[in-house]
Amino acid sequence: MKNKIRGVLILSFLVFISFYYGGSIKKNVLFINDIIITTYYDVKDYMSESISEHFNQVDQIRALKAQNKQLEEATALISTFANQLNLLLEDKNSTQYLPKVSLVKAISYAQISDYNRLWLSTTHFNGTQNRGLIYQGYTAGIAILKNDRPMALLQSDEQCAFSVYIGKDKIPGVLQGNGNKVIVKFIPKWQSIHIGDEVLTSGLDNIFFSGVPVGKITKIDDSDMYQSAEIEPFVKVNIPAYMYMVERF
Repeated sequence: MKNKIRGVLILSFLVFISFYYGGSIKKNVLFINDIIITTYYDVKDYMSESISEHFNQVDQIRALKAQNKQLEEATALISTFANQLNLLLEDKNSTQYLPKVSLVKAISYAQISDYNRLWLSTTHFNGTQNRGLIYQGYTAGIAILKNDRPMALLQSDEQCAFSVYIGKDKIPGVLQGNGNKVIVKFIPKWQSIHIGDEVLTSGLDNIFFSGVPVGKITKIDDSDMYQSAEIEPFVKVNIPAYMYMVERF
């Protein structure tokens, strides 16, 4: 009998609590449920936006890298096109002119102690003809075949040599590295050169095409049979990742 009375009292108490406080409890439960659902969707939206933004950045970086390579190649070719067009205005019988370059990658130093020589990774080097190397639109050195592998000789290397013109009068000379310096040698004694004159490739050696900027004269030595001039290159190549190699004219 006592147990029945206790059960009736407990049931009555629960009915009373449910009647007076049920709405409040339900409201609190729904409030907590809303917080959980809102938090879930906020986290979901954040993760979705973060992932989308990440992949958009990756795509954008890839697009910018591809565009940068195109711009570098265009920079490498534009000066020689301008130079050749000037020649076409002077000589209407000039032959067809189609310069071409390919992208090459520097993979390692040929020797740890020599920073002027680099092994190159390229599939375009065929034959034994030296090729010009262009970096950021300026001459960087030449590519040669060494031990059946393409090697870059930067402009300061003593074995790096190619023909150049000096100034508006196109005074001929031969650029050659001198360890830490870049020198233009065999400049005719009777030609007048000046500090600040711009040096461009001549294209006469089939290493570079004509008109690629090299540097400016900073010092002149006329004490020998020929004049020589020390130049400040337009670009100093320390550790280039990529360069352009001249393919054909």
